[in-house]
Amino acid sequence: MSLNLDARQRAMLQEMGHPLWWPESPAPAAQTGPEVTPAPAPLAAARLHAEPVPATVGTTAPAAPAAPTMPAAAVPETAAPAPAPAPAAARPTSPQALPADFPRVRFALRAPVLLDLQGKQQPPVAATRPAWLVVAELPEGAPHQGEACQLLLQMLRAMRLTDAPVYWVPLARIPANQEGDDGLPSYSIDALVQECQPAMALLLGLPAVRHLMPGDQPFSRLRQQLHQLGGSQLPAVVSYDPSHLLRTPQAKAATWADLCFALAQAGR
Repeated sequence: MSLNLDARQRAMLQEMGHPLWWPESPAPAAQTGPEVTPAPAPLAAARLHAEPVPATVGTTAPAAPAAPTMPAAAVPETAAPAPAPAPAAARPTSPQALPADFPRVRFALRAPVLLDLQGKQQPPVAATRPAWLVVAELPEGAPHQGEACQLLLQMLRAMRLTDAPVYWVPLARIPANQEGDDGLPSYSIDALVQECQPAMALLLGLPAVRHLMPGDQPFSRLRQQLHQLGGSQLPAVVSYDPSHLLRTPQAKAATWADLCFALAQAGR
């Protein structure tokens, strides 16, 4: 039986509820027949290469036979070039970077000064205890002058060192670009031990610690420990300097604990 039915036979079967499902049946009305198929792909690709790509097109053209040259308009305008890096001279300088000629600071120990802890209104008391060395940088530069010096005297009186010789060893700042030590005598820790014969030393402040103790350990880790200075192995205790206590009063409690530790180590 032949299935090549005409239009009338197909319409009758459709009305009877027997639609035909056969490859040769015509496509639905929404689709076009074989006679109106679109142009083949190679023809469309050839049209793409025949017409120049607009400048605003941002997509890449499909693969096609090699063209003589790539048109300049094929580069999308939306891809802006990356900004050029700023020249080295215009970049801001890091705050940690110091100029090469920045003046560095050196320190020197000056001649020891015997402190008067008894006061002018009290009769002098003979020394009955070993001497102490106090190494500290005081901005006033002389004992009994300024708030830092007065605070240092009060600290030593609170330790009840009035019956012991207490020598203050000034720590002077000297710029690194300056030759010599201003013509003033400077001392080593061994020379100070030989001259004053101390039994204990107090290193007050970071400059004194860095000048007399090797290494770069944090200042907080050096407190509450007994250190040895120089070849004479002089016992020493580290604490805050009076100038720091004037700026940070809450550190006075920790400083008093360090002074009590020094007294205990001295055998009191």
